[in-house]
Amino acid sequence: MPERTCVACHKVCDQSELVRFVLVGSVVTIDANRRLPGRGAWLHADADCVSLAKRRGAFARSFRRKVDDSVLDSW
Repeated sequence: MPERTCVACHKVCDQSELVRFVLVGSVVTIDANRRLPGRGAWLHADADCVSLAKRRGAFARSFRRKVDDSVLDSW
């Protein structure tokens, strides 16, 4: 499988180890089936990477605009 880079820790991993997120409007949304259109951002499914992504503003940087990443709080 192709490799992707985690937006939080910047480790290059097989995409099967990461979760894909996309923007729907300005809201970060989980793309569980990896079929939604648009630029994707990839993140490890662990608490350390999630908190690191929030703290660094990783999704705003990845999508190159201000985003609502509140989905990470409940995920």
